[in-house]
Amino acid sequence: MNGLTDEQLAFYKEEGYLLIEDVLPPQVFQLLISEVERDIDQRAREAQQAGRLEDLYEDQPFERRLARICTTLEGEVDSFWHFSGDKYKSEGMFSVMTHSAILDIVESVIGPEILAHPQFNLRAKLPGQEVTVVPWHQDLAYLMREAEDTFLVNFWIPLVDATVENGCMEVIAGSHKCDLIQHDRIRTYRGILEENLPPGERIACPLRSGGVLLTQHKIAHRSIANTSDHIRWSLDLRYSDPAMPTG
Repeated sequence: MNGLTDEQLAFYKEEGYLLIEDVLPPQVFQLLISEVERDIDQRAREAQQAGRLEDLYEDQPFERRLARICTTLEGEVDSFWHFSGDKYKSEGMFSVMTHSAILDIVESVIGPEILAHPQFNLRAKLPGQEVTVVPWHQDLAYLMREAEDTFLVNFWIPLVDATVENGCMEVIAGSHKCDLIQHDRIRTYRGILEENLPPGERIACPLRSGGVLLTQHKIAHRSIANTSDHIRWSLDLRYSDPAMPTG
């Protein structure tokens, strides 16, 4: 990957988002996934020793094991593990954040001086888990307004294939051209009510693992429900010019 083409960069700036397939090879995620699997296994064994979990579900793959454990524990999901929104600081995460294919894309947008933004997340969207259904919002609503003029290059990266069924992202094309829209409290989120949504085509963004979705910090987007039988694992990474406010 040598960064964005002129056509891709123009689309990204005009529409506020860009889908790119096959940016990262599968082995890029292996260390991070192994670290997460190790942590899940440790938590599962602690729950088993406490008499709360009989089956460790060791035969289940990465996209299913945590879901099976949490289904068994029922109301104890958050106490067992709350991946959504956590800053997962590890060697594996660092290796993904600093991968040359990602940095090449960022450089083609904002230049060679790059800050890995302090807001980044590893997310596990479990099947039927209402708390991870994220309403329409702009990322700027979660930042201080000082970052309004900062070009944040936002990456949404699925660790497993993201589909409409398992809760891929949706964006409203061109909505990044709006000012910061009023956000109201929607469950535990700051979100945009339907009557306040900007005009524009609503685009579902299914994406194979290895692909990336680029967004800008004022584009309206949401994360839809996972109605599948497996977890949609993903990363949120952000990059900016270190001379500009991070918000």
